[in-house]
Amino acid sequence: MNVLAIGAHGDDIEVQCGGTLAKYAARGDKVFMCVVTDGRGRPKGDPDQIAEVRRQESLASARVIGAELVWMGIPDGGLKVTDETLAQFVEVIRETKPNVIITHPQEDYHPDHRYTNQLVLDAAQLARVRNFPSDLPPYRETLPIAFMDGVLGLSFLPEEWVDISDYYEKKAEMLSQHVSQMMPDTYDPNFVIPSRDQNPFLRMIEVQSGFRGMQCGARYGEAFIWWRSLNRVVPYRVLP
Repeated sequence: MNVLAIGAHGDDIEVQCGGTLAKYAARGDKVFMCVVTDGRGRPKGDPDQIAEVRRQESLASARVIGAELVWMGIPDGGLKVTDETLAQFVEVIRETKPNVIITHPQEDYHPDHRYTNQLVLDAAQLARVRNFPSDLPPYRETLPIAFMDGVLGLSFLPEEWVDISDYYEKKAEMLSQHVSQMMPDTYDPNFVIPSRDQNPFLRMIEVQSGFRGMQCGARYGEAFIWWRSLNRVVPYRVLP
């Protein structure tokens, strides 16, 4: 399988479906981690420098599981649903030829997350259209789309779970590459990641993964909802 995870920011994918991606990769599937925005919004510092730091962190995270990073580079906080951005999403789908897409749920706290959701759904259909302007051929395979958990699991009622107990440490390792997101305010190249007990970022994923695991009878889990729509439903399990 080709697995395409699309997150608005570097670390979104790792927080909500990093264990699932690690599980896909371990069984031999090709995993693409697509980061939509350049992450220049935080921490404080030169925006161009921060954007490059965020790109390198996402690249390091993808390497943990042997995934391929797709970096769209749209300015953090500046994502909008336009013809231009929609065409970029179509290109990503046609280039990666996914058998499944994982992305943000429609109800989420950040506008970049919500616009990513809309752009993914629209692009998945337009990627099928033969005359949509592109140098790449249309991608017309049946394409299930799963929505990953929301931050802290708020307003999210799962339909399906993945047991990530054997891959939780990979998930934590992936997230730990995003050092800049653990900084309290200003960018500091000498910043040292706090221990797990003192790191609210890692503590958050442990609690949420543990809670989702408890729901499905596992130590750690991740939860998903499927988009029920034409060309998105298949009669077999897609998640690992």
